[in-house]
Amino acid sequence: MAKIDLKSIPRFSELPAKPGKPAESSWGVFGDDDELGCLNFLNAEGVVEAARLVRKGTVFRLDTKINYATPPLFNRTPAKHTILSFESYGLLGFDDSLDNYNTQEGSQWDGLAHVGSPRYNSLYNGVKASEIKDGPTGRLSIHKWANKVVGRAVLIDVCKYRTAKGRPLNPLNSEAYSLADLKEALIAQGGELRPGTILLIRTGWMPAYLAASAAEKTAMAPLESLKACGIEATRAMVEWFWDNRIAAVGTDCPAVEPWPWDFKDEGALHYRTLCLLGLPIGEQFNLEELAADCAADQRYECMLVSVPINLEGGIASPPNAVAIK
Repeated sequence: MAKIDLKSIPRFSELPAKPGKPAESSWGVFGDDDELGCLNFLNAEGVVEAARLVRKGTVFRLDTKINYATPPLFNRTPAKHTILSFESYGLLGFDDSLDNYNTQEGSQWDGLAHVGSPRYNSLYNGVKASEIKDGPTGRLSIHKWANKVVGRAVLIDVCKYRTAKGRPLNPLNSEAYSLADLKEALIAQGGELRPGTILLIRTGWMPAYLAASAAEKTAMAPLESLKACGIEATRAMVEWFWDNRIAAVGTDCPAVEPWPWDFKDEGALHYRTLCLLGLPIGEQFNLEELAADCAADQRYECMLVSVPINLEGGIASPPNAVAIK
């Protein structure tokens, strides 16, 4: 991991860093050929710092199981798991075959090739659609993150905070947690953000979905029918992320921002984060056990280790993530 001189990184109000780059973009900040975006805020020193947070040896898996959403959200096809026997070879043994698996089927990191700007007709750092392709030469590929996403994580349980204040929202509606909500919840937890923080945000969507009936889940599955909470898609929100040098943001809801969001809206959080800032966002994380433990010991920081799928040319990946306390 290369060390970044934080003093040389412009504040959000000073972006873009180079003439001709899009407004409020980090294009060129980490170099004209950069493909990691805010993951550049993670470094070896941060890994060592994160390791010092491990005191109990408790490990929390942040991925949901494959096919947890039944039927899958966003009109996706369910993955088919087949167990293959070696019996015909005279061997007692088995293999797996996983067909129709979509790397965004459940918990996922959206890679920087996932969404591009409609105004600039480009993805992060000016990468063009023609450069997104299968194999090792594909730009912005998820496999380039394979050993990068390790560091200190902070959980903001904004759902718990708002509920305790008597202001719960309905996670299964298209409602937004504000930046003020996040800041207040962080203060209430006694937490702080430092450069290189991997930010986890519990919105309460995941437990609400899991508690829904089979009929309700079926009704939520189509892209055009789903409604879900998220965090507000505002300039102030991404300014807060950038000026705190957040490396990545993972949430327990389907789209980070409230769903549905308007694909034509240039202010959508997906465009502001993935495309303009190069900030990875994660969706449908399982934060329940981690949140319960944080509430119990009042420590909302931990070491996070995430090893995205080593798929050359890949667009997204299950996080394959654990939080360690």
